Amino acid sequence: MNNEFQIKNIIFYSIFLLLTIILLDMYFKPEINIKFDFLHNLAKKITISQNIAPQRLFINVWRITKNSYVDETLNNQDWLRWRTRYVKHIRTIDDANIAINTMLASLNDPYTKFMKSELFSKEKMMLDSKITGVGVLFNKSGDEIVINHVLDNSPAQAQNINAGDTIVEINGKKASELDMEEVLKSIEGGKEDTVELKIKHNDETITKVLKKQDIPIKTMDYRIIQDNIGVITLANIMGEKAVQDFQNILISTKDTDGIIIDLRNNYGGILANAVQMANYFLDEKEIFSINSRVNAKYHIYSDDEIIFNEKPIVILVNNKTASAAEILAGTLRDNLNAVIIGEHSYGKNSIQQVIPMQNSTGLIITTDKYLLPKGQDIHKTGIIPDIEISQKGIKTFNEDEQMQKAIEIITRLMKNQE
Repeated sequence: MNNEFQIKNIIFYSIFLLLTIILLDMYFKPEINIKFDFLHNLAKKITISQNIAPQRLFINVWRITKNSYVDETLNNQDWLRWRTRYVKHIRTIDDANIAINTMLASLNDPYTKFMKSELFSKEKMMLDSKITGVGVLFNKSGDEIVINHVLDNSPAQAQNINAGDTIVEINGKKASELDMEEVLKSIEGGKEDTVELKIKHNDETITKVLKKQDIPIKTMDYRIIQDNIGVITLANIMGEKAVQDFQNILISTKDTDGIIIDLRNNYGGILANAVQMANYFLDEKEIFSINSRVNAKYHIYSDDEIIFNEKPIVILVNNKTASAAEILAGTLRDNLNAVIIGEHSYGKNSIQQVIPMQNSTGLIITTDKYLLPKGQDIHKTGIIPDIEISQKGIKTFNEDEQMQKAIEIITRLMKNQE
C-alpha cells in the first residue's frame, strides 16, 4: 500500500514538474495569446475531483502561493511559519479551509482567495458565462447581502428585483446569520428548485418566491444608430465565446463610420479575451506590459489580425469598469487615441490565475501586475476619462447623459475625418 502511494506521488509530482517547466518556458516567450490560452485550457482540464488529506491540501496551497504569488516577499513575512504553525493541527477539511483562508488573508490582497466547492463552482460558471439560479449577482457586506446586478431574462428580473435591493431573509432565515456558502446554496444551483427571498426595495420590504433555472449570461450586444454610429456594449469579458462574439459584432459594424464601446459596469474577465479583442484593432502595437514577481518586465504586443479599420472610437467607463476592461480601454486610448468618457474606472492592475485544487476546491492567486502601453499604473487611481461626466442610476438610452456625450463626440470626430 505504501509503495503504491509513493508511486502515485512520484507520478503526480513528475507531471506537476513537467507542467511547471512548460509554463515557465511559455511565460518567457512574447506570444501572450499562446501563454494565456494555454493556461486557461490547462485550468479547465485539471481534475479537481481527487480527494486528498486536508493537511496535503493546505500544503499544496501554501507551496503554490510561495512559488507563484506576485510579491516575492509575501507581504514581508516568513511564509514558512504558516506551514509550521498549522499543519500539525489540521484534521478536517474545515480545519484546512480556516487555515488556508487565514494564511491568504495575511497577504492583504482581496483578489487572492481560496474557495470551497460551492464558491469554486460559481467561479467556474462565471468563467463559462452561465449560471443556474434566480439570476442575481451580489456582494455580502457585513450583515447585508446587496444585489449589484440582475441578469436579463432571469426569474429575478421577471419578479422586478433590481440592482441596489437588499436581501433580508432567505427561506425564512435572516441573511445576516448565513455565511456565503449557505447563501450560494440557497440562491444558485438546484435547477427547478424554488427559493423564498425577503427583499428590501427602497423603504418597502417585499417577499418573492423564485424558481431557479439555467441562465446564459449575455456578455455583449450592439446597435447601429443615427449617422451610421455603431454602439457596442460589453457587460464583461468572460466566457469561451466572448472573443468570437466580439469578432462577429465588429464584422457587423465594419461599415459604420465610428464606434462607441460601452464598458460601464464591466468588471473584467479573462485576460486572454481582452488581448484577443485588442488584437482586432491594433497592428503589432503594445497592448500592455507585465511586471512579474522578480521585477522583470514583459511587453505584450498584438499581432497583425486587424478587423476594425482605424475609425474614431469613443469608450464609456465608470467606477465599476475594472481589470481586463480597463486594459482594453487603456490600450485603445494609448494606441488609437480613443476618447474615454465617464467616471474614473475602478483601478485594478493585478492579474489573477484560477487554479483548480483537489477536493473540488480552487485557488485564485495574483501572479502579476500590468501597466498600460504608455507606462501608466492605474492601481487604485483607475483610468481618468478625457471627459468626466458623473451619472447615477439606470437611464434610458436617450436620457443617458454619458451616452449622449459619446454620440456628440464621435459625431464630431467622424466629421473631422471626412
